[in-house]
Amino acid sequence: SLSRQQREAGMRYREDFRVSAQDGVKPMALTERVDGGRIGGGVADRILSAGRAYADATSALSHWEVSGVVQKVCCHGETVKSLAEQTGEPRDVVSKLLKVGLDLLAVHYGMMLMRRPRG
Repeated sequence: SLSRQQREAGMRYREDFRVSAQDGVKPMALTERVDGGRIGGGVADRILSAGRAYADATSALSHWEVSGVVQKVCCHGETVKSLAEQTGEPRDVVSKLLKVGLDLLAVHYGMMLMRRPRG
């Protein structure tokens, strides 16, 4: 039972993760010589942009537990049920962490405004 903004934020986060993790980006040996030029080599701009967007969105999640749940569900395709079983937390707790994270992402992406606390 996610809102439209929560679903859209999760899909955008997943897409940034997917693009930033393209096959074209491979680790290099520290002893390998590199050329500072960009012609015909290097990492594509869209992959770099997606990596930056993914990192910025991840930092907007602010808390490691929220970030972990959102990453596992949105990026790695795990279910709330399996996460609850892995962590020993009730499903409603994991579900709430996911919803809080998706709300934070929706605010980060400008899809919804931050709510003021009541009281």
